[in-house]
Amino acid sequence: MRDFMLSNAPITRPRRAAKRQMRERRTAQALVLFGLVLATVELYVILGGF
Repeated sequence: MRDFMLSNAPITRPRRAAKRQMRERRTAQALVLFGLVLATVELYVILGGF
């Protein structure tokens, strides 16, 4: 039974790491998109004042 548990341990770790990596990638993409939208709105407000 111990051998079975030890053999499964390395298999589950990469999956968790992959899920975390995907979540971090999505978060980074969302932050970049939010930054671009915010920059666009700021330019619109600044240029709209002239």
